[in-house]
Amino acid sequence: MASIGVALSGGGHRASLFGLGALLYLADSGKSGEVTSIASVSGGSLTNGYLAQEAAGGRTEFSNMAPDEFREVAGRLARRIAMGGTLWATPLTWLYVAGLALVGLAVMVGVWFLPWPGWVRVVAFFVGLLALAWLGSLRGAVCARALARTLFSPGGRPTRLDEVATGVDHVICATDLHAGEHVYFSGRFVCNYRYGWGEPGDLPLHIAVQASAALPGGFPPRRLSSGRHNFRDGKEPKARGAPMVLADGGVYDNMGDQWAHGAARRNDRWAALRPDLRVPDQIVVVNASAPMDWEPTGSLRLPFVGEFLALKRDQSILYDNGTSVRREAMVAAFRRAEEVGRGMRGAIVQIDQNPARLANGFALGGDELARRARHALELLQDDEAAWEQARVASTEVKTHLSRMRLEEAAGLLRHGYALAMTNLHILLDFPPLKVPTLETFAQLLAVEARRP
Repeated sequence: MASIGVALSGGGHRASLFGLGALLYLADSGKSGEVTSIASVSGGSLTNGYLAQEAAGGRTEFSNMAPDEFREVAGRLARRIAMGGTLWATPLTWLYVAGLALVGLAVMVGVWFLPWPGWVRVVAFFVGLLALAWLGSLRGAVCARALARTLFSPGGRPTRLDEVATGVDHVICATDLHAGEHVYFSGRFVCNYRYGWGEPGDLPLHIAVQASAALPGGFPPRRLSSGRHNFRDGKEPKARGAPMVLADGGVYDNMGDQWAHGAARRNDRWAALRPDLRVPDQIVVVNASAPMDWEPTGSLRLPFVGEFLALKRDQSILYDNGTSVRREAMVAAFRRAEEVGRGMRGAIVQIDQNPARLANGFALGGDELARRARHALELLQDDEAAWEQARVASTEVKTHLSRMRLEEAAGLLRHGYALAMTNLHILLDFPPLKVPTLETFAQLLAVEARRP
């Protein structure tokens, strides 16, 4: 029986729902039973962490869920993300933003109207700036608290990472800024090349997810003690006892594929500690990173502010181009594996693809790929023009952690499902399935399902 590694990319709630749509296809097709690991970064980690939590406490894990059972779980998660949101769904977030705005207004404007001597007002201004900077540094903690309240405290108590040790390794990826490498959090282990192989300890699940989603500029890096994880056999002496300083996992690898690709090396690297990682035969990469659009640059002319905006633009370019190069290299490796009959096979479910156009590209000819492509076209239900509208709608969803319109969320779920079915059936001969209608996914979002 083949083993499958799934990788879920970053991209806020867009990535959470698009990835969930692809997982719905894997469950419906019966392929979920072959999944041995799900790795994720940023928005994909919301979905991955939630599924790991569902398997805790004796409940059924993803690889063993019947399609109807997984649909109930997916419905609860999708409704929470789309209809309620995460970061902006708690009063604490709004109180924090209001407090930040009031303190900022008081420091920047109010202090100059106080009946104090000029030098006292100057001192008060700089003290206020320090207070404002400290308050701003709490953004990550506020985000973590919101994730805990909305997704990761099902019984009123935050779920711990060591409570989600399951047969499927749900791997949450964050980037350590000391050496620019991933730290992998799972219910069975925490590991990093420099720190070594460690234990989950008492780390709450929502902290790992928040660290995985700490987008630079949006959230400050998350500092975590390394002592709680009892790391062994690390390759960096300076890392012993040093705290981990974590940013968004997408800074290192925004598709999350490096976990599956490096599983064999980790087994060799920590063989004495018996990591027992199952090396997947196939990898399914679900990439919800929207391509960069043409944008005006007039704001870059502004003094000082323009330089900051240019730096943010530089960051986006690095993300986009780094991911593009990695995708091209993966596709080339998949083709070589197919040709020579050895190596990891796989496919990329890419959000900016039109499933009908993709199938049409393979449909000409008389080989097996063409036959499967024509079959996939019959099951997509909509024509290429309709799917092009769906593609554009998916890629235009912003990278955010707010609620969204029902039709927007249903479109992401369906697009992820359709692209997964088309790509995986054509390239890997996964089971062909008729793509459910948009109304089916809208109903999944609208109807409250009972917890088993």
